[in-house]
Amino acid sequence: MRYPVFRRYWIGAFLSFIGSWVQNVAQSWLVYELTRSEFLLGVVGFVQGLPMLLLAPIGGALSDRWNRRTILLLTQSTFALSALVLATLTYTGLIRYEFILALVLLNGMVLSVDLPTRQSLVAHLVDKRDLANGIALNAAAFHTARILGPALGGLLLEWVGPAPCFLINAISFSAILLALLTIRVQSAADEMPSTGLLQSMREGVQFVVARRGLFVLWLNVMVLSLFGLSYLVLLPVFAAEVLKIGKAGLGQLYSFAGVGSLIGLLLVARLSGDIPRGVLVLIAAHGFAWSVMGFSQAHHPWLAKSLLTLAGMFGVMQLVSTNAALQTAAPDHLRGRVVSLHTWAINGPAPFAALLIGKLAQMLGAPTAVLIGATICAAFALLLLFVKEVRQV
Repeated sequence: MRYPVFRRYWIGAFLSFIGSWVQNVAQSWLVYELTRSEFLLGVVGFVQGLPMLLLAPIGGALSDRWNRRTILLLTQSTFALSALVLATLTYTGLIRYEFILALVLLNGMVLSVDLPTRQSLVAHLVDKRDLANGIALNAAAFHTARILGPALGGLLLEWVGPAPCFLINAISFSAILLALLTIRVQSAADEMPSTGLLQSMREGVQFVVARRGLFVLWLNVMVLSLFGLSYLVLLPVFAAEVLKIGKAGLGQLYSFAGVGSLIGLLLVARLSGDIPRGVLVLIAAHGFAWSVMGFSQAHHPWLAKSLLTLAGMFGVMQLVSTNAALQTAAPDHLRGRVVSLHTWAINGPAPFAALLIGKLAQMLGAPTAVLIGATICAAFALLLLFVKEVRQV
């Protein structure tokens, strides 16, 4: 935090993240209220994640070629306009499920460029010796907002309805836009790549695949995204139908998952010098699977919140440890592309995960659907134990 540019960027991003989480809670509840369908709730996740599946590697290559500050000014402005349109449609009563899908698709396309650019920008705001802490603090902004934003969103949703939640999100983007205007970043990440776009993308893939430990950790993130994290899609169903805790309770479910995420982040920061990152992922993969299994079968609200906290903790330990391992291993000129592969592993499978969990929930019920996904994560966690390169990362 002694770097003024990083401090301004961190504060702006933190306020923007809070607004985004306020919108996430209101939007998921609004979709379920409009449709009363678990499957259509899953379709929203599918549409939001589909651009990331197709475009994230391109986004990473672009972030290595263009001025990252300029990219972020454009992407964050687009997010703000999207939230403003959603607020206007909801205020006027013109909101329809199809309109939400269109805006979610737009946001997904923009996010595929924004996310790898935002994550790789940290290397320009702090010295290399502080990069690992910068990455952790950058994640801390997101996960701290993940605690405060849903709690605030749940209360606002109950008090004033969804439209003000969307408006608050639109306004919150002014914080990061103002911060970005004070930052100066060179026109390319390090040096302009001389290769074409496809070859540039291929270089990032080859770097990760050639290192077996990193590659298996990357595969673990894919499995986590496809079968594990999809339980978040069904939280409105758990709040309304299983736990019967309503709108404010939905915000609390997101917040408890966020509390766990922040705890996991602090644990990674504390233990990373003492325990290899690969070992942290191994421990967290097993803990996550069993926590989500327990949550899927819990019917008491406080038991469910406690298990969500553990799931959030173990989930973020896997994601942040893998991200830090990839970023610190990658040379400067490849960092944007390597980060985009991590981003793709998280978000690429998400559209299919959302459709799958939505369909399973419709057929078998939300608890059984979540239990199936967590069981697959547990099986993959067992496989990780037999890959010695993972323990050496």
